[in-house]
Amino acid sequence: MFKNICCGLLALGAATVGSPQLHAGSDSPTLTGTWRVTVMLVDCTTGAARPPFQSLLTFGSDGTLSGTTNNGTFKPGQRTSDYGVWHKTQATSFHATSEAFILFSSPASMSPPAPAFTRGVQRITQDIDIDSRSPDVFTSQASVEFFDEAGNLVLTGCAMATGARFE
Repeated sequence: MFKNICCGLLALGAATVGSPQLHAGSDSPTLTGTWRVTVMLVDCTTGAARPPFQSLLTFGSDGTLSGTTNNGTFKPGQRTSDYGVWHKTQATSFHATSEAFILFSSPASMSPPAPAFTRGVQRITQDIDIDSRSPDVFTSQASVEFFDEAGNLVLTGCAMATGARFE
């Protein structure tokens, strides 16, 4: 049942105040800064959505990213913060990959609905598009993969997100 449900999302963002951030010598928007992100896990096959949760992501000007999430499917202390990298793919499009450690295993639960998690790594890969009319808003599509300590893929999922620049 939970094999195709994404069970965590990355945190994208970086500190920014005031006007939209632009690349040096460019007039196109960048992810550089911190973003408040609303994440919705979706069934990869049917598109059925689960209740949203919040993340906070910071995109560094050096192409690094860090973040945190309040995804309630994880037990307290079970998942570390996100760390990863990002790069520009087109004028207002970006690609990001981050990982977090799953520090201990837990069985599946029905309330709240959560799959079994295995100690290992969660990898989130997302394609992000900044709104061309508003450089302080983005949408993203993500795939989420969970690997056990031996590097075996044990769970996959999908997610959609919207972000607003934290100002």
